Amino acid sequence: MCEVEDPSRFGVAQLDNSKIKKITEKPKDSPSNLAVIGIYFLTPKIFGIIDNLKPSKRGELEITDALQMLLSDGVVDYDTVTGWWKDTGTPEDIIHANKLVLDSIGTENQFLIDDDSKIQDGIVIGKNTEISSDSFITGPVIIGKNCKIGPAVRIGSYVSIGDNCILKNCNIENSIIMSNCKINSKVDLSSSIISHGSEIEDSDTKKHQFLLGERSQLKL
Repeated sequence: MCEVEDPSRFGVAQLDNSKIKKITEKPKDSPSNLAVIGIYFLTPKIFGIIDNLKPSKRGELEITDALQMLLSDGVVDYDTVTGWWKDTGTPEDIIHANKLVLDSIGTENQFLIDDDSKIQDGIVIGKNTEISSDSFITGPVIIGKNCKIGPAVRIGSYVSIGDNCILKNCNIENSIIMSNCKINSKVDLSSSIISHGSEIEDSDTKKHQFLLGERSQLKL
């Protein structure tokens, strides 16, 4: 668990004599500021509990409900995080976490980077990635393996690109492009998350065709 400023965004633990008494998912009136941060060590007993879970008012199976059922059968131990911790529960949180990772490039606390990647001026380029001479990259940026960047691509700052991506004619900043994506469009992407295997391309008509995943957000 971790103390947070806005516990209503999290599953929250209520303590009694240093023991967990109750766990509530995103309470309006929070009993404490101790957020359940999503790191669990569970025994096989959890599978039987999951089989008996019912969807919440949000229509979801809640891990907090499963933990509460564990509590009714015995004690659930916990530990408190007092160091650095970053929530990634929203798209905005993920984009911010991406920025924190990229800011570590070239520092003593640098996050793990493949040994066969090239690093220069805050830019990490994976093996076999090709970048056209008319493309421009501003770090910090991470580009994965086997990517083809160009023609006419502008990337950065704060962009992470997964393996096997093909990018053409686009401008991207402060965004995450996951692996196996194809973008061939004169688009400006900012503060965006493009999921694995997605494709964006120009159309000859003014009509749009979209295939959007669960909880997608589209701004035109």
